[in-house]
Amino acid sequence: MRIPVVTLAHEYGAVPPPGLVDILWAQARPADGVEHIRVTAGRGRAVITYFLRAGDDRSAIAAARQLTDRAIAQAPALRGWRAV
Repeated sequence: MRIPVVTLAHEYGAVPPPGLVDILWAQARPADGVEHIRVTAGRGRAVITYFLRAGDDRSAIAAARQLTDRAIAQAPALRGWRAV
């Protein structure tokens, strides 16, 4: 089990959308190895902690970042958000 963290920031300091965990799960693929997702949200920021099945830290970080990027690209509710 690997636990990579991805932080999202909003250009105008918006509050993360309700259901952010559900948005991320909707973009998860079996190959991502996601077991659990936890989000800690605040104004203009969201810290996403992924619990992933991965062989090493590098592949876990890559999978977490790819999943986050897919969600940002596909979910209208994440317009204006970016991974930092």
